[in-house]
Amino acid sequence: MLSKPNVKEVMPRVGNRYQSVLAISKRARKLEAQRLEKFNQNKEKIKEGKEDYSEYVFDAVDRAAKEIANGEVYIKIDGQYTITPEAELEKEIMEAQKAHKE
Repeated sequence: MLSKPNVKEVMPRVGNRYQSVLAISKRARKLEAQRLEKFNQNKEKIKEGKEDYSEYVFDAVDRAAKEIANGEVYIKIDGQYTITPEAELEKEIMEAQKAHKE
């Protein structure tokens, strides 16, 4: 179950609740596939105790939600980004200018 960040915190970055859930699940599937691939590549090292396995144990849904909410990944819907990196940068610049004026 998704607790922090929840779907409401992801919605501003994606659009609506339905698209947020879809984006989280799609990203979680990618993270899980990457985790399994990396685990399989390093399976022998883990068995021998040369590598710590704790990095392979995580909740993909929670990690996906955090990445989206924090702006670490950008979501495309119908071929267009919901929020572009440029829009994020412009927003940060505007907030910094506003804070500087105060």
